[in-house]
Amino acid sequence: MLNVLFFSLILHFNMFVMVKFELCANGYQSLLNGIAGGADCAELCEAIELGGLTPSYGTLVRCADLAMRFPIRVLIRCRPGNYIYNDDEIYIMCEDIKRARFWGYEGVVIGALTADGRIDIPAMKRMMAAGEGMEFTFNRAIDACENQHDALITLINLGFDKVLTSGCQPTAYKGISMIESMHDLFGDQINIMAGGGINSNNILKILKQTGVTHCHASLTSQVTGYQDDLYPNGIDSTGSSMRYKVSDLSKIRKFVKIIKQYTHFE
Repeated sequence: MLNVLFFSLILHFNMFVMVKFELCANGYQSLLNGIAGGADCAELCEAIELGGLTPSYGTLVRCADLAMRFPIRVLIRCRPGNYIYNDDEIYIMCEDIKRARFWGYEGVVIGALTADGRIDIPAMKRMMAAGEGMEFTFNRAIDACENQHDALITLINLGFDKVLTSGCQPTAYKGISMIESMHDLFGDQINIMAGGGINSNNILKILKQTGVTHCHASLTSQVTGYQDDLYPNGIDSTGSSMRYKVSDLSKIRKFVKIIKQYTHFE
């Protein structure tokens, strides 16, 4: 009886905060590490160094068994650069969405803008129709919009349940005030997910100031070992980089521990 009363008081005073951590997983190994490390869900992508691109068909197939027991949304972005897409590019992304749906993924992460910096509503409707029955996250195209608040109203009306943002700054820590504003105004209608440069050193500050309950991070480390002997300078004879990164299991566990402590004691 006392335990019931205790938790009722916590909920009444908004002290009990459940934070969900989405790992930005750049492939199968990162996804495995995310699951082992305690992430709540994941965005599956490739080429993080380019801002993230659609994972290959082979990656989708290989990770499909994980999607049966762990919530995974697939990033759908056919190229790096701006979010203004022509008809051919939208067609390509719709086909990628259909494949993600076929292989049983929870949802997709999408975003497209018009030439004047607004949400490309016809493009969004096409992509959402291709992923009928899936969940939809709007990607960091929100940070490239002309007006973020107007954009959020549009996304809510379209049926998005989550939006990833760094608060229109290079990192979420620098965009903390904008993220706070977005959450205060629209957080009861769409999940505002802070992402961009988030790590164990800044996550508590971001959570406490913004009030968001969703965060997104890759927590990568450079893979070391065999390639260091073959390429001691990290490049081959052409100057191409021979190094790559994956989400680090130890970093994920540390990050999750921090979030859980915040959840329990805030």
